[in-house]
Amino acid sequence: MVSMEMHNFEYFRKPVVITGKHARLVDDMWKQNQIQISYFRRLVDLYTIAPIIGLRTKRTAPSDSTEERRRTIQVEQLYEKEPELRQIMRMIILLDETQKCTKEERVNKAFRGPKSQEEFEKDTELFNSYVRGGIEVFHELLVQRALGIEDDYNDVRVGNIMALINNPLIPDID
Repeated sequence: MVSMEMHNFEYFRKPVVITGKHARLVDDMWKQNQIQISYFRRLVDLYTIAPIIGLRTKRTAPSDSTEERRRTIQVEQLYEKEPELRQIMRMIILLDETQKCTKEERVNKAFRGPKSQEEFEKDTELFNSYVRGGIEVFHELLVQRALGIEDDYNDVRVGNIMALINNPLIPDID
């Protein structure tokens, strides 16, 4: 039987605010309504892929408020991406080994949802720590990376995109 209280713990039902250093990194990669100079069409697109990159590279980052910058993703955009975000949340809960849970507990937690406000907040922070880690990885690969002799492109932006495409973050599995 599903408790009615469970609705209080639904992920991605409030605006997401990216703050501080990570908002600055986002600003380097995304400009609202300026796709021609952005790496991502919308901020919610970056928010959807960043936790996967963070998880894949085992990179998390704490929330930062040293700068007053803020970028907000509205609920409507999150709602549109909610099925994908929910699956990514499950994947993170299942694969993240930093939590002190057995594999069975992670499986149960991933598919039953949080049982308490504390668990909900912990899962949300875990997800967002991977988002921030993924934002840092993208920034390093797309913005900070300098063109090298191996690059076939003179334009830094194009060269970095092509380098990322040609050298994915997923290693060959033997």
